Amino acid sequence: MSKYNKGQQALIDAPADHKAIGVAGAGTGKTTTILARTKRILTENKTGNVLLITFTRAAANDMKTRLDLELNPRPFDDPAALPFQDEAPFIDMRRIMSGTFHSVIGTFIRRYAVDVGLSPNFSVIDENSTKIMYRNLVEANPLYVNFLTKWAMQPNDKKLGKKHFDLAANTASMLVNAATPSELMDGHFSDATLYQLSKTHRTITEENVGEVAEFVYKLFKESIADGKRTNTITYDQILFIGYLMAQADMLANERQAFIHTIVDEYQDTNPLQDAFIRYFAGERLTIVGDVDQSIYGFRGGRPTLILDHAKEAQVYNLTMNYRSGQDILNTANRIISHNKIGSTIRKDLEAGRDNPHPGIVDLTIATDDRAETAQIIRDIQELRSHGAEWPDIAILIRSRMTLPEISRELTRAKIPVFDTTKYADFMKSDVMVDTLNFLKVFVNPKDIYAFMGVIDRPKQGIGPATLAKLQEYADKKQMSLVEYLLSKDVKDLTPALKKKIEKFVKTYESVFEAQENNHIDLEHLVGYIFKSFGYEEWLMGLQNSDRYKRDLITLKGVIKNFEEDFHKTHKNPTLFDVANAFVFDMSSVAVREEDKNGVCITTVHNAKGLEWKYVFLIGFEQENFPGTQIVDDEDMESERRLAYVAFTRAKDMLRIFASQNRICYGDQKLTPSSFITEADLAPGRFLKS
Repeated sequence: MSKYNKGQQALIDAPADHKAIGVAGAGTGKTTTILARTKRILTENKTGNVLLITFTRAAANDMKTRLDLELNPRPFDDPAALPFQDEAPFIDMRRIMSGTFHSVIGTFIRRYAVDVGLSPNFSVIDENSTKIMYRNLVEANPLYVNFLTKWAMQPNDKKLGKKHFDLAANTASMLVNAATPSELMDGHFSDATLYQLSKTHRTITEENVGEVAEFVYKLFKESIADGKRTNTITYDQILFIGYLMAQADMLANERQAFIHTIVDEYQDTNPLQDAFIRYFAGERLTIVGDVDQSIYGFRGGRPTLILDHAKEAQVYNLTMNYRSGQDILNTANRIISHNKIGSTIRKDLEAGRDNPHPGIVDLTIATDDRAETAQIIRDIQELRSHGAEWPDIAILIRSRMTLPEISRELTRAKIPVFDTTKYADFMKSDVMVDTLNFLKVFVNPKDIYAFMGVIDRPKQGIGPATLAKLQEYADKKQMSLVEYLLSKDVKDLTPALKKKIEKFVKTYESVFEAQENNHIDLEHLVGYIFKSFGYEEWLMGLQNSDRYKRDLITLKGVIKNFEEDFHKTHKNPTLFDVANAFVFDMSSVAVREEDKNGVCITTVHNAKGLEWKYVFLIGFEQENFPGTQIVDDEDMESERRLAYVAFTRAKDMLRIFASQNRICYGDQKLTPSSFITEADLAPGRFLKS
């Protein structure tokens, strides 16, 4: 009996001189099948190479390592065997070229660098350097400056800054990834491409999208010329130059060296990548992918490209899922069946022959995310009592907005956490850090470090030199800096210094007076400090003001929940008591060390390609999943694919949570996701806070 199922074996055995399309659903053994097909082609053909293209460098390295072990087994189990290095390899691994589109095409460009106007020692510049390059191009041309000002400047913006130049760079990148090769050649863009571009940023509208496209296209063309001058190349340029080389038939010798090309995750390719593959591989091509797992449209990925190939070649469906129980798969099958894109080649997933577990799927409706979080913690603790390991469990979020409550409470419950959202964690955000520093000064006026963290937020011209001068005065009085500033001795300061600290002194004098009389609660205290310093207004004028706005809403909810909980467990606490406890509690969460052996918290996008026994999916509300930026059927189908990916990460249990209120949405009432009906889910639990 073959170790491969019928669908896998058919794709493995497909003729190497004909195009083959592998439609590989989630958990169907795609990588195993690719490796087996590569092995078969190499063993049946004693000469010639195989090109293996993957979506990430890590995936490429993993595949090559596994291929090496498969093709050239090490004699670990035979003590009498000769050392491996003395054995003749069964297959020369040099016959396999593996990598991402960028690394493979980049290798070819280096070989023919002189022919494309570069030196062989050219460097590939990273994202930050690319943005600097685009900024230089804009600033060197007054016409470009004028257009960017007209297009990108917002009412609160005082002048062009980093966020505007970054917008130009990001939009240029999106255009290169979304446009067809012919459009990039002549600079004339279809309505479909312009429409894709218009969805990338709120400043790009139906009225200005044509002008924006023309502007960033000019920048991109100039970036190529700049690259030749500086002997540098960007990641977007790699794809475009690779296409130009293909068009000029510069890679004819390279093509002849390869007997077959295999491309993984084809649903995430863009038109430039597709054009290159069509030229390079011709009919000696295997495409593997799943339209239903195409979730990178914001990077230019087009799921329809794999469908175009499916019209031209034999399609092999991999439908036997070795990951999830059948009930989980049924739920995933139901929701994705509402998508039209991919319906011509889609087949339902079925549980593999060695997976008897039916899979648990349930839906919980909670009044708010506090009740939701408490239940998730209870569920996790119950799983642990039945032998589950921490890394078996994952909490998937749609966006970082749903993170704060669960992140904080897991830490308080002493549940180890592996948070892959990293810097997106609200607890480490500027807003939370600044808030804690403002309150630390209130709680402990001797905390010089907190004082230094807030005295110039917003900017008040109080730099190191001013602080040193103020500290000199304080030292003479044997006081902490804050104590000195709030004392009557502040009259010793020069008029200039007095003016600089006037706002700080007046604010905190009022704060201390209010707490003595216990007139305000913590929420209003923070609001008063922010208003007095002009903090919120200042944030709205900075880059990423939308993120700061969301963080401020979240902060309000976090403070409100904390204060309510604190009053339940403490009799007649003072404002000082509440503030002190809040600072201590939140600081503990903010400095949490991530534990790779803990419960994984990650976004659905980051979860693609991963799996866990037990998955908690939170944020299944109409305002969140699908998101509010839905303008057409294409957007809705993209959101369904994201839900499908989330569902199919679970092996044995999938628990979905929808909440009627979330702290990140303030007082807004939330409604359950429309996907609940599409997936035929009925609430099994109703939770009250």
